[in-house]
Formats: sequence, structure tokens, C-alpha cells
Amino acid sequence: MKKYSDWTLWYVVFLLTVASTLSFIDRQILNVMIGPIKRDLGGLSDTEISLIIGLAFSTVYSLTTLPLARIADRYNRRNVIAAGIFSWSLMTALAGMANNFWQLFVARMGVGVGEASLGPATTSMLADYYEEHRLPLAYGIVATAPFIGSGLASLVGGPLIDYLEAQPQMVLPVFGEMYSWQTVLVVVGLPGILLALVMFTIREPERTGASAEKTEGYSYAELWEFCMQRKKYLSYHFIAYLCLSIQGFAFLTWVVEFFVRTHGWTRTEIGITYGLIALIVGILGSVWAGWYAGKMLARGRADAPMRLCMWGTIGLGPLAVVMPLLDNAWLAVGLIIPITFFMAMPPGLSNAALQAISPNRLRGQMIAVYLICVSFLSYLFAPLIIGLMNDYVFGREDAIHLSLSTLAAVNYLIAAICLALSLKPLEEATARMKREFA
Repeated sequence: MKKYSDWTLWYVVFLLTVASTLSFIDRQILNVMIGPIKRDLGGLSDTEISLIIGLAFSTVYSLTTLPLARIADRYNRRNVIAAGIFSWSLMTALAGMANNFWQLFVARMGVGVGEASLGPATTSMLADYYEEHRLPLAYGIVATAPFIGSGLASLVGGPLIDYLEAQPQMVLPVFGEMYSWQTVLVVVGLPGILLALVMFTIREPERTGASAEKTEGYSYAELWEFCMQRKKYLSYHFIAYLCLSIQGFAFLTWVVEFFVRTHGWTRTEIGITYGLIALIVGILGSVWAGWYAGKMLARGRADAPMRLCMWGTIGLGPLAVVMPLLDNAWLAVGLIIPITFFMAMPPGLSNAALQAISPNRLRGQMIAVYLICVSFLSYLFAPLIIGLMNDYVFGREDAIHLSLSTLAAVNYLIAAICLALSLKPLEEATARMKREFA
């Protein structure tokens, strides 16, 4: 029997999707401004800009994810989310005051602290709002955020940068005289403060399911034991998603710069083109994957999330290897359409699988473990690997096409193998969850 109206459910999903989208915009907006930032901060290298985008964010994000997830598993998740939105939005705006490498690096660390609260609390909250067979679709909708965020960042960020680059330096109240990219950071950061207040229009759902009554939560030792008892499945899951995440974030970080350097496009041209693809195709891929996984689960396929992700990865790999090597820019754009569709499938499917094997008071912490094992390394290495390959392997900035293609070949092969090996252990972990916590 449903406990919440459809209107309530879709409103919650809408707000959490907006929050996740805003977090991704604030996280990824630097990607469309790499050139101007490098110039205005004294000629930074690709490696240095990669450290700002990756290491600064990912280190603090990972260190604070598990403690914040434990708070979300014990206390009010809505409040945790609202506080996080306020924090990362303020730090994004303050990053607009950075005038050197270290100031921008520290500001990015502050963004990481705020955003660490969102994933575990959102995933756990949705699991208490939605019935099991409808949950993958809810996750799929929220998982459109990276593509909505990337699309909006590209659609708005690229043209805005090109416009501001042609203008004298902006002068904003409080912030003073600013470079083009500094103005963009202030513009995209401040709206989140309003969203933090809007989050109080939804309520904390009643906790349901296994261990919902365990108000004291689980200790770190119990969390470790739980993971070790399911280490075969979690190992395959985390390795596969690490490869998918590294390649996905590498692509999202460098796709604008790739078209600028390789095909001579302006940031406005690639921003509008890729932004539309990300918005339309990314949303379709994520929502379709969640919808179809829900249908598979309703038919009794416990391995549905990983099986669907495996087939998507098999389709994605060859396309991602070939696309950067094409001489024709519009043919490359044509391949980006199915690439984006397949890239949009995994995130929501991962959440659905992890929630299926976790009791209530471990839901947030299991997502935190995933984020630590996968997101930390992917945020760190995805921008950095391409920068290092450009600077030290191929020795030139215009070799970005070789770096992207090589990385895709390695990552998608490993991911497909691990996803195939995860299917049986996922069925076993799901059955164990129902048996032990029934």
C-alpha cells in the first residue's frame, strides 16, 4: 500500500534532481573554463588545472562522505541535504574571488565538503519514499543530474565565457573587479542558497524496511563486517564502476577542450552542441535504464541493474574508442549521441543495486563506501590522467584525442568483464539480504 501520493513522490524527486544538478554544475563548471583559468592564474599547466578540478575536490569529498553518511543514517536526512547545498553553493561563489592556484584549490576543497552530504542522504531518503519496483526509476531520474548539469554548464557556461571574454572585466557588488570565469562562478553559486531553503518544503520520510528500528545505527566495525561478507560482489561492482566513472568524468571534463583543440570549435559552438546532447540524450538514457530495470526487477530478475549496465557498457566501449580519432567533427558529434545515452545508464543502476543488498540504517553508509572507493579515485584521476597523458606521454596539448581514446579502450574493457562477473554474486547478495533481514 502506498504511503505517499504520486504528487509528493514526484515533487521529492524533482527537488532532489535539482539539488543534484546544481551540485554537478558547481562541480563541473570549471571544465568549460580551463583555457581562461590557466591564462589568468599565471599560465597553469594541464596537470595543475587537473589537480584543481580533481584532487582539491575529491580528497575532502571522500574524507567527509562517510561521517556525513553516518549522520544521514541516524538523523534527519532532509536537514543534512539542506546544509550541504548551502555550504557548497557558498564555496562556489567564494571561488570567484580566487586570484591564484592555491586560493582556487582551497575553495574547491570547500565545495567538496558540502557536496559530500548529498549522495548518501538522497539515496537513503528515496528508498523510504518509493516501493522497491519503482525505486530504479526514481534513481534514474535523479541520476540525470550529471547530464543536465553538464548540458547546462556547456549551454550557458561556454557562450557566457565567450561573451565575457569579449567584455572589459566585470565589477560585481562585494566581489569587485573579476575575470570572466570568476563572474561565472559567482553566478552559478549563489542560487543554491535559495534552493537550500526550498528543501524545507519536503519532509523526512518514515524509515522502513530492515533495521529501520535500529535508531543507534551501525558501528564502523559492523559496516566493515557487512562489506566483507559481500566482498565478492562489492569488489566487482566497485572496480567496474571505478572504470566507468573515470572514463565518464574524463570525457565530461575534457570534451569541450577536445573540440576546441582538435577541431578548432569555439566554446560557444561545442557548448551549445554538446549541451543539447547531454540534456536530451543523457536524460533519456538514465530514465530509460531506471524504467527498464524496474520492469526486470518486477519480473524477478535480481541481477537486473548490473545486467543492464553490462550491456550498455558493451555498446559504449567501441564508440568511445573511435570517436576521438575521427577527423570529421560532425561525425564525432554523431557518435557522441549514443555514447551519451550509454554513459547515462550506470549511475542510477548502481544505487538500485546497492540499496537492494543493504538494510535501512546502512543505506547511506553503503553509498558512502561506494563514493569513497569509486568517486574519490575517479574525481582524482579522471581529469588528472588526461592532463598527465597530454603533458608527459604524448608531450603536447593537441594529443588529447589519443589520450581519450586510449583511456576508453582500457576502462570499458575492464568494466564489461567485471560487470559480467558481478551478476551471480549480486543475486546471492540480494537473496542473503532478504533471508537475514526479513
